[in-house]
Amino acid sequence: MRMTPRELCSGLFANTASQYSRSMTDDPTAADSGPSDQFQVDAQALRGLAHPLRARLLDELRMKGPATATILGQRLGESSGSTSYHLRQLSRYGFIENEPGRTGGRERWWRIRPGGWSMQGYEFLSRPDTRTIAQTVLGRYYRERQERFEHWTALLWENPDDPVVRRWKEAATDFTGHARMTPEEATEFARALYDFLRSWVEHFEDRTSESHPDTESVELQTNLFPVLPRNEWDEARSAPEDR
Repeated sequence: MRMTPRELCSGLFANTASQYSRSMTDDPTAADSGPSDQFQVDAQALRGLAHPLRARLLDELRMKGPATATILGQRLGESSGSTSYHLRQLSRYGFIENEPGRTGGRERWWRIRPGGWSMQGYEFLSRPDTRTIAQTVLGRYYRERQERFEHWTALLWENPDDPVVRRWKEAATDFTGHARMTPEEATEFARALYDFLRSWVEHFEDRTSESHPDTESVELQTNLFPVLPRNEWDEARSAPEDR
């Protein structure tokens, strides 16, 4: 999704919704609040994300729009044969599809699957057969999104007079809030926030750098988690189980 700074400012959370939406939930009703065509990642599809090049290909397609294996290979410094193979694998597992309207040429154009996907990360982490692969996939996901945020803040601090940085520094924002909730209230809040974000994303989902050259790919990162008291948590974990 791409938008201008003005459009970003028109809604605090109008930036983007990650294709890994609800990536760490194990709420069995989570799919009910998502788009009807949202792909639910199963154990087999999870393994399809393990290869690091596939994650990079997904990032390129998500941030820059549809592309061919050759274009992606040039961007990533990979052979078109390698990118073509991994794109076919991503299509096989349901993460991407052919771009409509660009058929019949020598190369396929690929795009992110409309509707995105969701992953019950907690469930995968709790299962012995998927724990290791889930740690690999989710660990890379959270590490790379942190790196993207750190890259922006470094640009802001080190190059404040750069024209691109000046254009975006008033629009970019981060927010930390605290509230006391029960798990049920937090679940309700998260669903409402997710629905709000999705409604905004739908306004911009068909944009590309070609159709809207004055825009950039914009990312919103959200986290909702309990701040557990460290001492009590450590004591609870070390206490012997009741017999």
